Amino acid sequence: MIFLGSSSSATVGYAVYAISIVWLTHLLTGSLFDVGVVIAIEYGCYTLTFLLGPFVDRVRNQATIFLASYPIQAVAAAVIGIGALRGFLSVDALFLLVALISILWDMTWAAMNAAPGVLLTPDEQFAASGVSGAIGGGLNVAGYAIGGVLILAVGAEGGMLLYAGLLALGAILAVPMVVRPPQRSAPQSFSQSFAEGWSTVLGGEGRPFLQLALVDSVEGFLASAGALLIALLAIASYGNSATAYGVMFTAFVVGGVVGGLFLGQWNPRGRVGVLMPLALIGSGGAFLLAVFLPPALVLTSAAWVLVGFASASYLNTKYSFFRGSVPADRLGRFVSNMYLFPGLASIPGALILAAIAAENAPIALGLVVGLASIAAGAIGFALPAIRGMHY
Repeated sequence: MIFLGSSSSATVGYAVYAISIVWLTHLLTGSLFDVGVVIAIEYGCYTLTFLLGPFVDRVRNQATIFLASYPIQAVAAAVIGIGALRGFLSVDALFLLVALISILWDMTWAAMNAAPGVLLTPDEQFAASGVSGAIGGGLNVAGYAIGGVLILAVGAEGGMLLYAGLLALGAILAVPMVVRPPQRSAPQSFSQSFAEGWSTVLGGEGRPFLQLALVDSVEGFLASAGALLIALLAIASYGNSATAYGVMFTAFVVGGVVGGLFLGQWNPRGRVGVLMPLALIGSGGAFLLAVFLPPALVLTSAAWVLVGFASASYLNTKYSFFRGSVPADRLGRFVSNMYLFPGLASIPGALILAAIAAENAPIALGLVVGLASIAAGAIGFALPAIRGMHY
C-alpha cells in the first residue's frame, strides 16, 4: 500500500505534467513542431532505460531510487512553472529541463515496473494491475481534469507547479518503503548483469520477445500521436480551445482507466498473445474515428475514450505479461531493454508526426496513425510466437 500511494502520487503528477507540458510548449512557441521536439526529447531520454536497468536490479532497496529522483524532478518542474509564469523561461531552457525530468523519471519508471514483480506473485499481476489501475486511474482522471482546469484558470504553469507538489508527496510517502529484489550469492559485474538482461530478450524458442519488439517499435513510433492529435484537434477544429484540449485529454485517460479495470477483472493470462494485437487494431480504428467524426466535442471525446481504452489495454497487457513471466531478479533490466525498441522508434516518430501536425491537417495525421496501428496489430497476429504468448 505504501508503494501504491507513492507511485500513484508520482503517476498522477506525471499525468498533470503530460497535459500541461504540451499546451505550455504550444503557448510558449506557437509551434506544434516544437511540441513534437519536446516529446522527442522525453522519449529519447526514456530510451536510456536500457542502461539504467542493471542499476535498478542491483539496488538493495529500490525505494531509494524514488527518494533520490523525485525531489530533483520537483525542482525542475517548479522552475518550468515559475519561469513560464514570470516570463523568463526560454525555449532552450524548457528543452533542458524536460530532458532532466525525463532522465530521472526514466529511472523511477523502471523501478515502478520492477517493484510489482518483486512484491507480487505471477497470478496476482493482472488483478494488481486492475486494482492499481482503479486507484491510480481514478487519480489520473482527477489529475488530468485538474490540469485542464488549471490551464483555463491560471495557465499550464499551474499544472507544472502541481506536478512539483505531487512529486514531493511521492518522495515523502516513499520514506518508509522497502522493495528488495532477490539478491544473488555471487555478485555480478555491470557487464555480466547487462549481458544477462539482454539474454532474456534475445532468448527463447523463436525469440518471441524479439518478435514482440518489432510490433512494439511500430507502437513506439506512434507513441506521441495521442498528445499531438488532441492538441491539433483543439487548435484546428475547436478554435485553439484550451477547454476542448482538456476535455479530450481527460476522455483519453478515462478510457485508459476503464481498460485497466476491465483487464484486472478479466485476468486474461492465457490470451495475452491475442489481446495485444487486437488492442492495437482497436486503437487504430479509434484514431480514425476521432478525426472523421463531426467536430462535436461530445462525439470526439467519446472517440478518445475508445483510443484510451485500446491503448491502455495493449500496454497493461504487455507489462503484466512481462512481470508475470520474467524472473524478478532480472525484471528491471528486461523491461528497460524491451523499452529500447519502442523508445528509439518514438524519437523520429514524434518529429515526423509533429511535422504532419504542423501542416494543420488532422485528417492526414489521423490516417497515418490509425492505419499504422492497424498494421502493427496485423503483424502481431501474423507472428506465431506473439500469438501464442501466455503465462
